[in-house]
Amino acid sequence: MEPQPTATWIRSERGEVCSQGAHIVRWRHDDAEVLFVAKKARFEPGQAIRGGIPVIFPWFGDDPEQRGRGAHGFARRMPWKVLASEVGERATKVALELVDDDSTRALWPHRFALRLEASLGERLELALHVTNRGDAAMRFEEALHSYFQVGDVRAISLRGLEGARYRDKLDSFREKRASDSALAFSGPIDAVFSGTDAPCEIEDIVMGRTLRIEKQSSLSTIVWNPWIEGARRFADLGEEDWAHFLCVESGNVGDDAVQLAPGATHSLKLRVSVS
Repeated sequence: MEPQPTATWIRSERGEVCSQGAHIVRWRHDDAEVLFVAKKARFEPGQAIRGGIPVIFPWFGDDPEQRGRGAHGFARRMPWKVLASEVGERATKVALELVDDDSTRALWPHRFALRLEASLGERLELALHVTNRGDAAMRFEEALHSYFQVGDVRAISLRGLEGARYRDKLDSFREKRASDSALAFSGPIDAVFSGTDAPCEIEDIVMGRTLRIEKQSSLSTIVWNPWIEGARRFADLGEEDWAHFLCVESGNVGDDAVQLAPGATHSLKLRVSVS
């Protein structure tokens, strides 16, 4: 793969966007950070940034073909082209694009175009558009891997997934059903909830706020926190970082993967608000 150029940053009082990975690094509401960024996050060419909202494409989790291609696809590590940026009084708006080339086709053979449109204002609004530029159908997984900052993960609750079915990645991907009450956290979780487009809410009594996560054209919600022991496997997570984030990811993975016809475009949308 060719050496990567220095990333472009779009910064404002509302937040920060990095062209590497089309990464939403920070978003603020009422001067408070809504997204979590690890203290040891690496801002280096070719490296994924730990925190914010990475773009996961075209596979989720470990390389499904076990060819050493890296977890969560390649989009989050690659330089995207900034198509437009506007820092306004009410919102910062950015559009970025990633189009297949020799380096991507060496990893994944399809012709595609990704476009991420972001608005960082009173609400955070994202739209990930995937276009099939080839002459055959392509199947892919995708996710907006959102890290939300919380006061203490042990003192929050997550509503919106009551009774939903999920696969437990910490228990050999066994299929299970969530309880009929809001999720609370007392240990590690890595769960893929399928067939749900329901909005979720993180109620955070420590920070005194509720984060509402709404999505469109997304049937998977992934909930992740590695907890104390699990966090030690990640060199870019600080010792206490695990207690201050919860990933609630919006995507289409596993059974919900997208099959896209030639010339077609699929659009995944996410909106986050704070009350």
